[in-house]
Amino acid sequence: MKSIQRKVALAAAMVLVVGSHWGVSAASYTYGAKGGDIPAIQKKLIAAGYNARLNGEYDANTKWAVRLYQRDNGLPVNGVLDATTYKKLMGKSLNEKTVASLGRMSDEKIAAEMAAGRKSTSTVKASDSETAASPKVANKAIKTKANAKQGKQTSKSKDKTSQSKSSSSSSLLDPIEPDFIFTKTANVPKSVRTILKEAESYSGVPYLFGGTTPKGFDCSGYVRYVFAKSGITLPRSADEQYTVGQKIGKHNLQPGDLVFFQTYEQGVSHSGIYIGEGKFISATSSRGVTVANINDGYWGERYIGAKRVI
Repeated sequence: MKSIQRKVALAAAMVLVVGSHWGVSAASYTYGAKGGDIPAIQKKLIAAGYNARLNGEYDANTKWAVRLYQRDNGLPVNGVLDATTYKKLMGKSLNEKTVASLGRMSDEKIAAEMAAGRKSTSTVKASDSETAASPKVANKAIKTKANAKQGKQTSKSKDKTSQSKSSSSSSLLDPIEPDFIFTKTANVPKSVRTILKEAESYSGVPYLFGGTTPKGFDCSGYVRYVFAKSGITLPRSADEQYTVGQKIGKHNLQPGDLVFFQTYEQGVSHSGIYIGEGKFISATSSRGVTVANINDGYWGERYIGAKRVI
């Protein structure tokens, strides 16, 4: 009898340990969070040389700093401060209760960051074009850099580190040329047709930051919801969704593929579902769930890539 009781107690203890492990692993700091120990996280990032702002909000700037920290430390680069990244950065385990009690950034702040991100992306693109069209400007920049290098040999190592941690993600962008010809849509499998039908049934549903239901979607919440209806589980955020599946070139896009863009912040920040003939459907902040052309001015210059998960 005692032997049986001992085995039951042992089994219960194992369930508790496993349950606790998964609970902590599921908890994480993500974009839009506010409060908790975010100020301490930002201080750690700043001390490590990353350009985070000490404001207690997990804003786009903090998310980008986390991305760079993850990249430099061989961690999955998604901008999400999960249990693994947290422990590496903070030197202690993530507190699930603290994460559960986090507040949320204001809708006005989020909207402002989205607008600033779009403006920044356009400015960087224009600046790159101007430099490419003006050899004198480029040569002057190279000469200035060379002179600075000669005058500051002692800070060479530090400058190199700083440059690495401040690198832009503009090289991720994969613009589609105006005359780009998409591969003709092949015979669409029934499973994919089901997904596309489901996706189009939510046309017109309004945009809602953090939305994951037909009452209101954000981009990644919409994609995840549609695929879940067909039994396919995808990560929650757009940048995490970009880490799964098979990478697909623009010329090989087929209906059902996931397409990704850089919008309100550097890196992957918008996802959608390709429906064929150069068009995709997604939840946009301006028009809700709607169909757009990947090749148009706005989306064409912000396209990053595609993944096939079916």
